[in-house]
Amino acid sequence: MRSSFLSLAAALALIAASATAVPAQGADAMATVSGGALVWNDAKVPGFDSGMKLAVINGRPDSTGLYTLRLSFPDGYRFPAHWHPMAEHVTVLEGTLVLAMGESPQESGLKGYGAGDYLYLPPRQPHFGGARGYTVVQLHGQGPFVINLATPAAPTGRR
Repeated sequence: MRSSFLSLAAALALIAASATAVPAQGADAMATVSGGALVWNDAKVPGFDSGMKLAVINGRPDSTGLYTLRLSFPDGYRFPAHWHPMAEHVTVLEGTLVLAMGESPQESGLKGYGAGDYLYLPPRQPHFGGARGYTVVQLHGQGPFVINLATPAAPTGRR
Protein backbone atom coordinates (compact mmCIF):
# COMPACT_ATOMS: atom_id res chain seq x y z
CA MET A 1 0.00 0.00 0.00
CA ARG A 2 2.84 2.39 0.67
CA SER A 3 3.98 2.12 -2.94
CA SER A 4 0.43 3.01 -4.09
CA PHE A 5 0.55 6.17 -2.00
CA LEU A 6 4.01 7.15 -3.21
CA SER A 7 3.10 6.62 -6.88
CA LEU A 8 -0.10 8.65 -6.53
CA ALA A 9 1.66 11.40 -4.59
CA ALA A 10 4.35 11.68 -7.27
CA ALA A 11 1.75 11.80 -10.04
CA LEU A 12 -0.30 14.45 -8.22
CA ALA A 13 2.80 16.55 -7.58
CA LEU A 14 3.65 16.57 -11.27
CA ILE A 15 0.07 17.29 -12.30
CA ALA A 16 -0.40 20.01 -9.69
CA ALA A 17 2.86 21.71 -10.60
CA SER A 18 2.07 21.78 -14.31
CA ALA A 19 -1.71 21.94 -14.48
CA THR A 20 -3.14 24.06 -11.69
CA ALA A 21 -5.82 26.09 -13.45
CA VAL A 22 -5.87 28.93 -10.90
CA PRO A 23 -2.65 30.92 -10.63
CA ALA A 24 -1.21 31.38 -7.14
CA GLN A 25 -2.95 34.30 -5.46
CA GLY A 26 -3.47 35.61 -1.98
CA ALA A 27 -6.13 33.84 0.07
CA ASP A 28 -8.26 36.97 -0.01
CA ALA A 29 -8.25 37.32 -3.83
CA MET A 30 -11.10 36.07 -5.98
CA ALA A 31 -10.14 33.36 -8.46
CA THR A 32 -12.03 32.02 -11.48
CA VAL A 33 -11.51 29.10 -13.82
CA SER A 34 -12.99 28.64 -17.26
CA GLY A 35 -13.98 25.05 -18.01
CA GLY A 36 -12.06 25.33 -21.26
CA ALA A 37 -8.87 26.19 -19.35
CA LEU A 38 -8.74 22.88 -17.51
CA VAL A 39 -5.80 20.63 -18.33
CA TRP A 40 -6.82 16.96 -18.15
CA ASN A 41 -4.14 14.35 -17.40
CA ASP A 42 -4.30 10.60 -17.15
CA ALA A 43 -4.75 9.65 -13.49
CA LYS A 44 -2.39 6.74 -12.99
CA VAL A 45 -3.34 5.20 -9.68
CA PRO A 46 -1.93 1.77 -8.77
CA GLY A 47 -4.76 -0.78 -8.63
CA PHE A 48 -7.05 1.36 -10.81
CA ASP A 49 -7.68 0.73 -14.48
CA SER A 50 -6.59 3.29 -17.04
CA GLY A 51 -9.17 5.72 -18.42
CA MET A 52 -9.70 8.00 -15.43
CA LYS A 53 -8.55 11.59 -16.02
CA LEU A 54 -7.78 14.34 -13.51
CA ALA A 55 -7.74 18.15 -13.73
CA VAL A 56 -6.51 20.25 -10.82
CA ILE A 57 -8.63 23.39 -10.41
CA ASN A 58 -7.17 24.96 -7.30
CA GLY A 59 -4.64 24.18 -4.61
CA ARG A 60 -2.12 21.39 -4.51
CA PRO A 61 -3.83 18.04 -3.84
CA ASP A 62 -0.43 16.51 -3.01
CA SER A 63 0.12 18.98 -0.16
CA THR A 64 -1.63 20.21 2.97
CA GLY A 65 -4.33 22.79 2.45
CA LEU A 66 -7.53 23.03 0.47
CA TYR A 67 -7.75 21.60 -3.03
CA THR A 68 -10.36 21.31 -5.77
CA LEU A 69 -10.03 18.88 -8.65
CA ARG A 70 -12.15 17.13 -11.23
CA LEU A 71 -12.14 13.50 -12.28
CA SER A 72 -13.62 12.17 -15.49
CA PHE A 73 -14.51 8.55 -16.17
CA PRO A 74 -15.44 6.83 -19.42
CA ASP A 75 -18.73 4.93 -19.62
CA GLY A 76 -18.51 1.64 -17.73
CA TYR A 77 -15.43 2.60 -15.71
CA ARG A 78 -15.10 0.84 -12.34
CA PHE A 79 -12.80 1.70 -9.47
CA PRO A 80 -11.84 -0.68 -6.65
CA ALA A 81 -12.63 -0.31 -2.97
CA HIS A 82 -10.38 2.37 -1.52
CA TRP A 83 -10.31 5.01 1.20
CA HIS A 84 -8.86 8.46 1.90
CA PRO A 85 -7.35 9.70 5.18
CA MET A 86 -9.28 12.98 4.87
CA ALA A 87 -12.96 13.61 4.09
CA GLU A 88 -13.96 13.92 0.47
CA HIS A 89 -16.67 16.26 -0.88
CA VAL A 90 -17.98 15.10 -4.26
CA THR A 91 -20.36 16.88 -6.64
CA VAL A 92 -21.50 15.10 -9.81
CA LEU A 93 -21.27 17.51 -12.75
CA GLU A 94 -22.12 15.21 -15.65
CA GLY A 95 -23.21 11.60 -16.15
CA THR A 96 -23.91 9.14 -13.35
CA LEU A 97 -21.50 8.26 -10.58
CA VAL A 98 -22.26 4.83 -9.13
CA LEU A 99 -21.00 4.37 -5.60
CA ALA A 100 -21.32 2.18 -2.53
CA MET A 101 -19.58 2.09 0.81
CA GLY A 102 -17.62 -0.97 1.93
CA GLU A 103 -14.49 -3.01 1.31
CA SER A 104 -16.09 -5.77 -0.78
CA PRO A 105 -17.34 -4.49 -4.13
CA GLN A 106 -20.82 -5.87 -4.74
CA GLU A 107 -22.84 -4.62 -7.70
CA SER A 108 -26.06 -4.90 -5.67
CA GLY A 109 -24.86 -2.19 -3.28
CA LEU A 110 -24.21 0.45 -5.95
CA LYS A 111 -26.44 3.51 -6.14
CA GLY A 112 -26.47 6.05 -8.97
CA TYR A 113 -25.93 9.78 -8.43
CA GLY A 114 -26.63 12.25 -11.22
CA ALA A 115 -25.64 15.78 -12.18
CA GLY A 116 -26.09 18.16 -9.26
CA ASP A 117 -25.93 15.45 -6.57
CA TYR A 118 -23.50 15.99 -3.68
CA LEU A 119 -21.84 13.30 -1.57
CA TYR A 120 -19.85 13.62 1.63
CA LEU A 121 -17.47 10.69 2.12
CA PRO A 122 -16.08 10.50 5.67
CA PRO A 123 -12.37 9.89 6.19
CA ARG A 124 -11.10 6.32 6.26
CA GLN A 125 -14.39 4.84 4.96
CA PRO A 126 -13.82 2.40 2.06
CA HIS A 127 -15.96 2.93 -1.02
CA PHE A 128 -16.08 1.60 -4.59
CA GLY A 129 -17.98 2.29 -7.77
CA GLY A 130 -17.66 3.71 -11.23
CA ALA A 131 -19.51 5.53 -13.98
CA ARG A 132 -22.59 5.06 -16.08
CA GLY A 133 -22.10 7.17 -19.19
CA TYR A 134 -19.25 9.63 -19.51
CA THR A 135 -19.06 11.08 -15.99
CA VAL A 136 -17.35 14.12 -14.44
CA VAL A 137 -17.19 14.78 -10.70
CA GLN A 138 -15.66 17.63 -8.76
CA LEU A 139 -13.83 16.86 -5.51
CA HIS A 140 -12.74 19.25 -2.86
CA GLY A 141 -11.27 18.76 0.53
CA GLN A 142 -8.27 19.16 2.77
CA GLY A 143 -5.02 17.76 1.37
CA PRO A 144 -3.06 15.83 0.93
CA PHE A 145 -5.38 13.85 -1.34
CA VAL A 146 -4.34 10.22 -0.90
CA ILE A 147 -5.88 7.00 -2.24
CA ASN A 148 -5.37 3.76 -0.29
CA LEU A 149 -6.67 0.46 -1.64
CA ALA A 150 -8.98 -1.27 0.85
CA THR A 151 -7.33 -4.57 -0.02
CA PRO A 152 -4.48 -5.17 -2.45
CA ALA A 153 -6.17 -6.18 -5.67
CA ALA A 154 -5.72 -6.42 -9.40
CA PRO A 155 -7.39 -3.78 -11.61
CA THR A 156 -11.17 -4.10 -11.69
CA GLY A 157 -11.64 -4.31 -15.46
CA ARG A 158 -14.09 -2.20 -17.44
CA ARG A 159 -17.59 -3.51 -17.87
